[in-house]
Amino acid sequence: MDNMTNKNALMQPIDFDTWPRKQHFELFKNFTQPYFNVCVTLNAQRLFEYCQQHNRSFFQAYVYATLKACHQYSPIMLRVIDNKPWLLTSVRASVVELSEDDSFIFSYFNHSPTFTEFSSRATKVSKAAKSQPLFSDAFNQTEGQADLVHISVLPWLNFSSFSHAFSEGESLGIPKLVFGQYDKSTGLMPLSIDVHHSLMDGLHVAKFINVLQNNINDFCKE
Repeated sequence: MDNMTNKNALMQPIDFDTWPRKQHFELFKNFTQPYFNVCVTLNAQRLFEYCQQHNRSFFQAYVYATLKACHQYSPIMLRVIDNKPWLLTSVRASVVELSEDDSFIFSYFNHSPTFTEFSSRATKVSKAAKSQPLFSDAFNQTEGQADLVHISVLPWLNFSSFSHAFSEGESLGIPKLVFGQYDKSTGLMPLSIDVHHSLMDGLHVAKFINVLQNNINDFCKE
């Protein structure tokens, strides 16, 4: 099953026989629920204050930092296609946003080399998405493809655990991230991350979070 518009251009096959995770992949890929979840706390004070001072969107800033981190850390770019591991060369963010009627829609943000470019495109995408129903043309053309990272935002909740709705069946191994409420008094913000255990272990999650935290810290240098 081809889950990509242009698979050869967007992903590379893994040499399965020499891949160190070959046995781990075989162990977990057929689990009914192959994902594991970790909840961590990010220090976003420097990012939040910078966005406030420079009239930039805090939401767009941490989504940008997340996409940048994905492109900097290859294990989170791994996917399961046709029961084999593949490495993406680029990912997009499928982001849950709130409509005026308090229902949610999906916006699809592409990775950009600069935040200025990312923000300009994201603002246009968000505006267009909020004028469409959930099952929009963008949804029909994009959801179900492997080159996505699912991002949700819960700015009303300072959670310490999280679980997703899921269905049984074939999984592409798409990571799922949920950002919680930013605490202005501490500068901290919770993040829930679900990853496919065939592709990543706890060590990989820790390394990815470190890359993301560094991007958040260094955002003001962009």
